Amino acid sequence: MSSQTVTTRTTVIKTSGTTTSSSQVATGTVNTEYIKTLPAVLRIIQILSCLVSFICIFAADVFCSYKARRGYWGFCAIAGLLSSLIFYLLHLFWVPVKNSQLPWRLIEFVEQALWSFFLVIGAPLVATGGCGGVFSKVYAGHIIGTILAFVALAAFIIGALLALLAWKGTGFSTRGS
Repeated sequence: MSSQTVTTRTTVIKTSGTTTSSSQVATGTVNTEYIKTLPAVLRIIQILSCLVSFICIFAADVFCSYKARRGYWGFCAIAGLLSSLIFYLLHLFWVPVKNSQLPWRLIEFVEQALWSFFLVIGAPLVATGGCGGVFSKVYAGHIIGTILAFVALAAFIIGALLALLAWKGTGFSTRGS
């Protein structure tokens, strides 16, 4: 009976006997497989649509009197952008795979469902809170921001459904492996 040591990037596994087992958690520092998955593409859509919608709404509504609607959308857009960016970076650097004791798929489902709920309220508020005429540049910026608000809403709803299916074990893998 001989003892062998197998070293991976994150753990050291000691085995004894004739059979050896090895566990490879992460193959590199960046999870390039995650970038190619549908959940990663949805995260990028969420990040970009929230950012551009925030810029359009706040740039277009500088002189509007609907500050409460604009403020709520600002909260929804920036907080949704930050949560999506955080989860994207966590997956990009293998954190859910390395910390598998946490229910990451359930956490992602709750995060996506929560922002879907906030955006279901925020996107119609932005849509009905426009100011300016039909031919003004302010109105065009508001329309683009509103369309992107609904794109963000759709991306969060689809992300929540995919996270629910992944949590139940019947859908896409969000881990990129």
